[in-house]
Amino acid sequence: MFGIPKYYGLKGGRLSLLISIIAGMDFLLFGYDQGVTGGLLDLPSFTKYFPEIDTAGDNPNAASNQGIAVASYNLGCFVGAVFTIFVGNPLGRKKTIFYGSIIMTVGALLQCTSYQLPQWILGRIVTGWGNGMNTSTVRILLSALFHSC
Repeated sequence: MFGIPKYYGLKGGRLSLLISIIAGMDFLLFGYDQGVTGGLLDLPSFTKYFPEIDTAGDNPNAASNQGIAVASYNLGCFVGAVFTIFVGNPLGRKKTIFYGSIIMTVGALLQCTSYQLPQWILGRIVTGWGNGMNTSTVRILLSALFHSC
């Protein structure tokens, strides 16, 4: 009755390994988002909706616009990590990760539905905010998990 709780039939080391794999996906998202975005910027289907970043055109600020669009994700990650300093303890680790994931989803929806560059940049900032919350919290959750084993 008062034994180690099981989650989806797992406990102990196997449960820790599964949680580590799932939490590692959060860190994978950070690099994946940056890598995929760099490949999207020159696609004709992408520059069709965002001509401000088309470096093949006659816009002299296109490269700067690309840099701002890509770096806005890192800005959001920074804001999310700093935000977590203030809300992480009151919310707790699990809720912070949950809300960070919700914020990432909202940001992804903003990016997917945008037809203008400012909206897409806002979506990148919002997605980064959620990922900043998650990446600053997941490592603490994992260290607490492995410390208790």
